[in-house]
Amino acid sequence: MTFQAPEVSKRHRNRAEYAAFAERIERLCRTDPGARAALRAGLRRDLDHPRARVMHRLLTTRLPEGCDDKTAQAHYTVASLIAAQPRHAFSPDEGGDEDTPDEHGAAQKQVLQEGGEPDEEVAPTGPTPYGSSFGATLGQSVIAKGTSMRMSAAESRINLLTRQSLRGIHLHLPAAVNQVRTTGVSIDWGQLLTDLVDWPYHSGRISRRWLQDFYRITAGADQD
Repeated sequence: MTFQAPEVSKRHRNRAEYAAFAERIERLCRTDPGARAALRAGLRRDLDHPRARVMHRLLTTRLPEGCDDKTAQAHYTVASLIAAQPRHAFSPDEGGDEDTPDEHGAAQKQVLQEGGEPDEEVAPTGPTPYGSSFGATLGQSVIAKGTSMRMSAAESRINLLTRQSLRGIHLHLPAAVNQVRTTGVSIDWGQLLTDLVDWPYHSGRISRRWLQDFYRITAGADQD
């Protein structure tokens, strides 16, 4: 069990790096409408698709050095999802340019963490190894005030996502993100990128965390 502390530290470090990537993409989309359009065009496209070609110019230097295709695809997908947000999401008055990656992660982070993972008990007073999972985001969409997502629709969506292969999760995420956007709930892009990078190796663990977070948050929600 002595390996857990370094593993938690590595996970936290990776999440911070991925959150910083998301910050840079949000800043790029805010300041360069042409870049935002180019990134948006790559939605649901793999790395070799013709419509992804223009993305290489924008993202190659922003990828982790020496990353493999699966890691690169995760970055391309998240960049496209960020760029596909409505124009008002990139309003200059958000002040996003002045946020540091750590501040961004702190703002996105929720107290709901993965249940049953021994990693949580390694350093209870230190930084948590996870941000807000997409399962937690869907759960928050169900209990959101105002325009919320129906419990049945959100449950169908989380069950669909957690059954997906690597290719499938990249294809199905855009529709799920669109559903979340209608409720006004924010998405932890850094954590989503972390989970997509890890999906080929830990999809079962990630799916369990998404489901646990979702049902923990929606436990008191009205069933429809």
